[in-house]
Amino acid sequence: MLAWIARTVLPATVMLWLCGAIQLASAQSSSLQHAKIEIEYVAPSSAKRAAIMERLKQRHVLEQLREFTSPLRLPHVFHLITKECFQANAFYDPSDWSLKLCYELVDLFNRTAPDADQKRDGFTRDDVVLGEVVFTVLHELGHAAFDMLQVPVFGREEDAADQMAVFLAMQFSPEVARTVVRGNYYFFKNQSDFTEWRNYADEHGSGSQRLYNGLCWAYGGDPQLFKDFVDQELLPKERAASCGDEYRLIRDAFNRTVLPFIDPELMKDIQRKDWFKP
Repeated sequence: MLAWIARTVLPATVMLWLCGAIQLASAQSSSLQHAKIEIEYVAPSSAKRAAIMERLKQRHVLEQLREFTSPLRLPHVFHLITKECFQANAFYDPSDWSLKLCYELVDLFNRTAPDADQKRDGFTRDDVVLGEVVFTVLHELGHAAFDMLQVPVFGREEDAADQMAVFLAMQFSPEVARTVVRGNYYFFKNQSDFTEWRNYADEHGSGSQRLYNGLCWAYGGDPQLFKDFVDQELLPKERAASCGDEYRLIRDAFNRTVLPFIDPELMKDIQRKDWFKP
């Protein structure tokens, strides 16, 4: 069970952090520079990935990630890094307290998304790329929080990190919530489940499980906003009936564990800023 977020202090912080990172950078406030958060864009070996790095740098992605995370009271330095990984991935590394976003993963999201002037199954390019990038970083931030804040997790940590990602998305505007949840749905809908039984031993759930879990937690947090998921039978009614309880478990777990690590005054500074104007 995820012990991460409540509808009180942190949720808007991290969603503003991540969604703002996808927009063009705004002027940064010196009061929101966290002394314990260090950033680095690591130069890749290929020209193709170098172009991805330059786009991320031009949008000040890591600078804004650092700024949006400023309300967290961290026990030690936290590193935010973009790098070439030679695999499409993003991960939290407890050995050096770093969250690494791989250029190959950003490239994968771009390649699997619909073309800019097209829709696929009702999804636009922005739905997929923005939604899945935000979901992925929120997921890895969950791993970082569990480790650095010593948050106990009852169950599979990968499931807990998925819960965190969806729950965080639900704390922001309806537009952001739907973009993240729909983008994540699209990504897993277009992945094939494992075909060999031994692969079910992976620490992650199957793509289908993660797809339905994401829809359930989103619906449980706001049944009206995601009513179309049930109406269109994307989420079975039998599962939908218990999704409100699942969502409340996630919210209540946060209140007991992570809320004391949030600086409420810095949170107010974050909330006063307008992060979404290009």
